[in-house]
Amino acid sequence: MRRTGWIAVGMLAAAGSAAAVVVLVSGSDGGDQAGAGASGSAAPAVSARGPAPARSRPERDRTATEREVHAAVARSRRARLDRPQRRVARVAGAYIEALDAHDGAGVCGLFIPGALAAVRFPNERSSCAASVSASIGYRDPRGFPVFARARIARVRSIRITGADARVVATTVTRFAGHREPSVEDDLIYLGRRQGKWLIAKPDVALYRAIGVGEIPPRVLTPP
Repeated sequence: MRRTGWIAVGMLAAAGSAAAVVVLVSGSDGGDQAGAGASGSAAPAVSARGPAPARSRPERDRTATEREVHAAVARSRRARLDRPQRRVARVAGAYIEALDAHDGAGVCGLFIPGALAAVRFPNERSSCAASVSASIGYRDPRGFPVFARARIARVRSIRITGADARVVATTVTRFAGHREPSVEDDLIYLGRRQGKWLIAKPDVALYRAIGVGEIPPRVLTPP
């Protein structure tokens, strides 16, 4: 049985009319995934002790996928941040870490109150924290990728304008099962409230975490 996987590499332009460009890399159990070589059956490495043990096909696939992820991340440039920008970066990082930990309370606590009101969580509960916790990792019956974890691999840029800020961060999202990860530039908008930076609106990472297959284009526009 063939398995088709994908690595999404998203590039979001810094201009106000930002557009997303997604490159799909397909593969199969036969090893024709980009980065795995022409045949996917390269000769085993040879050491002084003789041929290394042959790796299983899933292990070869994982190795090829990790090379693709590394190459995609390497195409992003890490920004040089000043002190105010580092404060903003810490909030964005804490937010992605809370998604990674499936921590609904941590996620909600980093948003401006009311910023998540328009989000339709697949598992609605009595509070924001409970809804987010119950929805992270949601398995949509239509077969959309199921969120497992996420991390910020690079902060590409941070722009602060008065009480508003925008972070462009290369984010790696991993999914359950044999789905290949996504590597994409996410836009995280923040606002300063009573001297504290908070997330101003939902972003791509949140929608991926709760299993939304079609992410609304409004994630690209300022709040």
